[in-house]
Amino acid sequence: MPTLHWIGKDKVINHHLDVPYRVLEHSYGFDNGKQTGSETNSGNKIIHGDNLEALKALLPEYEGKIKCIYIDPPYNTGNESWVYNDNVNDPKIKKWLGQVVGKEAEDLTRHDKWLCMMYPRLKLLQKLLAEKGSLVISIGYQEVFNLMPVLKEIFASKQVACATVQTSGGKPSGSFNYQHEFLIFIVPNDFEANPMNFTGGKERTPFEGLTLATFDKTQRPNQTYPIFVNLETGKLESVGESLQERIKNGKYQGELSEFEYDFSEAPEGTAAIWPITSKGKECVWRLSPTRFLNDWEKGYIKISPNRQKDSLNKYSIQYLPEGVIKKIEKGVLKVNGKEANSPTLTFGENKTVGSDIPTIWLEKEFYSVKGTTLLNDIFSKKIFNYPKPLPLITEILRAMTSQNDIILDSFAGSASTAHAALYLNSEDGGKRKYILVEMEDYAQTVTAERVKMVINGFAEQEGTGGIFDFYELGQPMFLEDGNLNELVGEEKIRNYVFYTETKQPLAITAHKDNQYFLDKYNDTGYYFFYEQDGITTLDHTFLSTMKTKAEQYVIYADNCLLTKDYMIKHNIIFKKIPRDITRF
Repeated sequence: MPTLHWIGKDKVINHHLDVPYRVLEHSYGFDNGKQTGSETNSGNKIIHGDNLEALKALLPEYEGKIKCIYIDPPYNTGNESWVYNDNVNDPKIKKWLGQVVGKEAEDLTRHDKWLCMMYPRLKLLQKLLAEKGSLVISIGYQEVFNLMPVLKEIFASKQVACATVQTSGGKPSGSFNYQHEFLIFIVPNDFEANPMNFTGGKERTPFEGLTLATFDKTQRPNQTYPIFVNLETGKLESVGESLQERIKNGKYQGELSEFEYDFSEAPEGTAAIWPITSKGKECVWRLSPTRFLNDWEKGYIKISPNRQKDSLNKYSIQYLPEGVIKKIEKGVLKVNGKEANSPTLTFGENKTVGSDIPTIWLEKEFYSVKGTTLLNDIFSKKIFNYPKPLPLITEILRAMTSQNDIILDSFAGSASTAHAALYLNSEDGGKRKYILVEMEDYAQTVTAERVKMVINGFAEQEGTGGIFDFYELGQPMFLEDGNLNELVGEEKIRNYVFYTETKQPLAITAHKDNQYFLDKYNDTGYYFFYEQDGITTLDHTFLSTMKTKAEQYVIYADNCLLTKDYMIKHNIIFKKIPRDITRF
């Protein structure tokens, strides 16, 4: 697969590893409609700070656990007002690029700089994303063609698809009238979307026509065969040989294109049904003969009289698509029973909804002006232009998430993502959690304030209810000289150590072992023998305080008096504080 190259790429490919790990400092909680000094521990977080460092700070608790990430990064139009804008003279971007990329940064174009900014953030988002998780990115034409190959490089094992969203009546630029933006979806290969209320959300009966009009007998001879229906009962009698079988056993030796659909070969008392569209075009069946018979026995095939009186087929054959079968298996689509004297399933008034995500979204509810109007209504004044409209984000989350999923937005802006999550929760009783990261100074006055107003209610809108915690990026875990920064506090140091060892968050529970015991994972016991104002020594006295039995022990301390032979014999690994603490 070809990759995209730009100036500075080699310097940022692994830059996410060099980003300092900072702790999150709790500012306040928001519960029962008011601020509180204590942490709510609700899982809903709003974080103010550089989103690159904030993403790194989230890893110990959330690596591989975020089910849906939505981001709306700057489109790189040349007019953004944000921390890492595309102005070559902006001091913050110049300093960052100078440190990371070096002298080459002086030759970077706007697009080079934008890609240098995005790449390490995407790498950290990849780490946070669950195995079955999805990433959705809003982007304009300015960078979509650069972003797509980068995403295919980073998320090589996932699907990367692009949808077009009409966002306005038009914005003239350079003799072109731009009326759209893009949504890029990065999803697992076996991804199945939930039904949406707007595009693709129309109810229909579960059964669909078995004919496949996009192929013919020359392309799929194995799916070219007659189905014999009993004229008295209207039920399946049997299936005839496929064109492929006839060629194999020598019953047909002509050209594939000259094979005729022979209705007269039906056994006595039956009618032969061939794959022919409603417009009379010869095609093929969607299922092979073996699969068709298996699906009939399971109740997934429906046979009914053909309403088209001029058709050569006396009966219509329908089937249940894979997506519908999975909905039945999951209990999403309820089965009422079976047809009389037939295995065919019945659904009564129960209908299914198309859940494939269309690649063109034209609803006016998704126009950018809708987002501006709503934000003005919430704050009773103009805040800023073109935040993402609530219906757009709501439908994205509706398609991508379940009721208990964790949602992350690391370019939070005006908090449309949290608003959509809260709205969906109030609609379906879900408990979706949201994590917002906003680097600009309005994180408190706009981002968090909007979430408060949605929770409490605004204008004539009833509040959704909810709680969250607000955080600032705090101290780095390590000082510039490489030593442990003891100002971050022992609890956060313990959490960090356990995560770097296990890639698991440290459970906040008291252990019966001793105060230095972290936890046991994969039959290894982890100890952090640390005193802020003293030197600790791993010796036999300390070993006598350890009560948890494990196959192996990893023990952090300042010194060790145990012999190498003794540690090998008892499967003890000693790590010195702080030099042996892993960086990530």
